[in-house]
Amino acid sequence: MGLSQLEYLYDFEPKKFTKIDRKFTITEKRLIVVSPNQCGISTIIFSHLLNYKKSEYLYIDFSDLRVDKSSLLKELNGFIKKNGIVLLVLENFDFDFPIPSCEEILITTKKDIKVEGFITKRLFPLDFEEFLAFEKKLSNIEQSFNTFANYGTYPAVYQSSHPNKIEILQHIVKNLFSNDKEAIVFKYLSKYQSQKISLYKIFKSLKEEIKISKDSFYGYVDKFQQEGLIIFLEKYQKQNSQKKLFLIDFALKNALTFEKDFIKRFENIVFSELYKNQKNIYYTDEIDFYLPYENKAILCIPFMPTNLLKNKIVKRKKHFLKLSIKDVQIITLGNEGEFQESDINYEIIPFWNWANTLS
Repeated sequence: MGLSQLEYLYDFEPKKFTKIDRKFTITEKRLIVVSPNQCGISTIIFSHLLNYKKSEYLYIDFSDLRVDKSSLLKELNGFIKKNGIVLLVLENFDFDFPIPSCEEILITTKKDIKVEGFITKRLFPLDFEEFLAFEKKLSNIEQSFNTFANYGTYPAVYQSSHPNKIEILQHIVKNLFSNDKEAIVFKYLSKYQSQKISLYKIFKSLKEEIKISKDSFYGYVDKFQQEGLIIFLEKYQKQNSQKKLFLIDFALKNALTFEKDFIKRFENIVFSELYKNQKNIYYTDEIDFYLPYENKAILCIPFMPTNLLKNKIVKRKKHFLKLSIKDVQIITLGNEGEFQESDINYEIIPFWNWANTLS
C-alpha cells in the first residue's frame, strides 16, 4: 500500500492555474514556510515546480485525507533515492515524524518553527501592492482601495469568478477552523478588532452566551495566535498593559458580523501593511503605531479636513518630543501635505501612497 501510495503521489502534476506575481520567492534549497491557511502558498509552490522536470519532485500534502503517514514513513526515504528525486515538498507538515532525506526540501506549516539546517520564512496574505496586481481591472485607486478594504487580503477572493466576494470570504473562513466552537470564539474575538482587550473579560462575556471552559477559550486563543490569525500589539514599555487585538485579515469581521466600524478596520488595514513588513511596532495612549527604532509615529485618521487634522496632531507634540519622535505620518483617505514644527516632520499621506513606500 505504501509503495502504490507514493507512486500515486509521484504522478501528481499541478493543474493549470493563473500565475500571479507575489513578493514571496522560493530560492532556498531547504526552506520552511510558515503561513496561515489560504495565503496562497500552494500556488507559489506550483509555480516553483515548473522549474523542475516532473520526475524530479515529489509533492505530498498532509491535509489530503488519503495520505497515510504510517505507510509513507516505511517507504519514503527509499522511494526518494530510487527515483532520483531532487525536491521533496511537504505541505501542511506537522513535524510529527522525522524530516526525510532529500537534496532539496520545501516544507509548509502553520507552526512558527525553526529547524537546524533550514531557513524559515513567513508568508502573509496579500499586501496592497500585491492586491493591485490581482485587480488590474479596477478603474482608479480609490475604487481599488474600497474593494481591498471591504473584501480583504486572501488571494482566493480575487481569483474566483463568483460575483459575491463576501460569500467567497465566508467559505475561506469556514476552512480556517476545525470545529464550530472554534469558529464561534474567533467570531466573538473579531468584534474587538483594533481595540485594547482583556481576554478574561471577553471570556466572561462569551461564557454567558455559550458553554465553554476557561481552558478551552484560552486554548483557542493560543491556537489562533500560533497560526497567525490574530496578533496582539503591546503598549510601548508597558508589557503588562492591555494589548490591542488585530486580525490577520481585516475583512474577516465583515464576513462574520454585520457590525461596522470603519475607523477600527482602517487601523487594522494600516497595521497589516506594517506587520507584513516585519516592523517593530507598539502603541501608546496617543499613537496608533510607534516604531521606536525609526523614531516614527503613525496615526490613522482617514477622514478629517486638513486644518482640523493639523490642530489635532500638534496637540500631541509633548508626547512626540518625550519619545524623541522625528517623523509623524498621518495616514488618510485622500488628504495630503507636509509641515514641520519643533524639529518634527509631519506628513499627511493617502493610504495607497504610503503603502507603496513600505516595499
